[in-house]
Amino acid sequence: MRRILRGAITVLLVVAGAAGIVLVERHDTGAREGASAANDRLAAFPQVPEGRRISSSWFCPGAAGGDGVTSAYVNISNPGDTDLLATVTMMGPEKSTQEPVTVAPRSRTQFEFLRGATVGVVVPHVELVGTTGTVEQQLDFPGGDVTSQCAPDTSPTWYFADGFTAEGSKERIVVTNPYPDPAVVDLTFTTKDGPRRPANLLGLVIGPRTARSFSMPDIGAADEVRLAVSVSATTGRVVVSRIQHYLGLGRLGYSTTVGIPRPLGQWWFTSGRTGAQVEELLIAHNPADTDASVQVTFFGEGITNGLPVDENNVAATPTQEITVPAGGIVAINTAQVADLPKGDHAMVVSVLNGPDIVVEHVLSQSTPNGSFTAVTNGLADGLVSNSWRLPSGLVGGALNAVSVLNTTATEGTFTVSAFGPGGKVAIPGLENVAIGSASVVSLNVPADVPQGEVQIDATVPVAVQRRMARNHGLAGFTIVGGLPVRTGR
Repeated sequence: MRRILRGAITVLLVVAGAAGIVLVERHDTGAREGASAANDRLAAFPQVPEGRRISSSWFCPGAAGGDGVTSAYVNISNPGDTDLLATVTMMGPEKSTQEPVTVAPRSRTQFEFLRGATVGVVVPHVELVGTTGTVEQQLDFPGGDVTSQCAPDTSPTWYFADGFTAEGSKERIVVTNPYPDPAVVDLTFTTKDGPRRPANLLGLVIGPRTARSFSMPDIGAADEVRLAVSVSATTGRVVVSRIQHYLGLGRLGYSTTVGIPRPLGQWWFTSGRTGAQVEELLIAHNPADTDASVQVTFFGEGITNGLPVDENNVAATPTQEITVPAGGIVAINTAQVADLPKGDHAMVVSVLNGPDIVVEHVLSQSTPNGSFTAVTNGLADGLVSNSWRLPSGLVGGALNAVSVLNTTATEGTFTVSAFGPGGKVAIPGLENVAIGSASVVSLNVPADVPQGEVQIDATVPVAVQRRMARNHGLAGFTIVGGLPVRTGR
């Protein structure tokens, strides 16, 4: 097995003796040429930027007018002790508008950006003075509210592993150019029948400070159960997001997400679930021209051994692999993994040989009160961190609201704190919580938790995701990653 240490790209399978836990421990990145070398390749992934920057940017997924969204906000959180100055630029198909915002100390401000638009898309870009603040997007939607991460940087490439247009489901790809010069991009996609490069989607011009929306059913990808999308800028850098409305074939709900800036060799997921009336899929896409060999490892209560699965979605020995073919899409159904206990779990998807890949997690569940689908990107391997921030905070009394995964073979502890009028205060009952090696802890939120931003500080590198309520009396949740804090890199 190859081993990945801080400074060399490798993979190590750590077998935890008597417990029999198999952990794929991988620490990015390649050789460093300077303090910013590792940051550059991961700069567009959701994260809290370095504290020494003069300003920080947050590029959010945006919202579509006429899609049924009643309001669209950016939540700007200021956990600091002084006013936070922000500028919100709202970009559409033809023009952009801009407004200043001031966020008081130790508070959070909601800025509505859709403003009654009934056609086109509106994409917000939030620029903050300094790096104290954080930003997330929130949509109020009768079919289930959506909280989404925002990206801190632009990129020349963006990827989506999981797209879905079956039974009238709608998918939009939104390409945003926040700069004063035009950008030129190619939009390609892959279905179960293979890669597609329509000539009319090559050399697309995205005007300065504008956002263009592309309906996947309208551009030749209608009624597709598997649909991966790639956007590559030949001129300039952009931000690409997906707006998805699920309407059938076992999926129901609404989703907005910024894309994956680049393929990677390892992806972490902390909010998995198997059980009755649950379909859980890991959708892996390999945009390269050679095959990738991949292993999946599971963590959670009752799991005493990591379980890889093969290309037939069945349990395999630790030496067997999944093959994600060149240019292809593979759906891994976790319900078909032998000996995987029913219930909640965490997962890591690791490339053992071949090119890096992109992976998304799709969880669909039917309950007595309704059905829902939650889709989330994996957490990038190089961004596992000892500190995580949750800009939109937590709802008091929520059950299994936060999942914390110890990504190492070392035992540790973590503390959950909230920012309120008195500053950062540890939440009673969530101080120095023990977390075993290669294990996951799901947290219930105390009823009296403060309403401000939440921070999780651990003694070991962890991965963090949240389950957010859909509101409107609807069953289920959406899954949203926390923001890793990168310092001293």
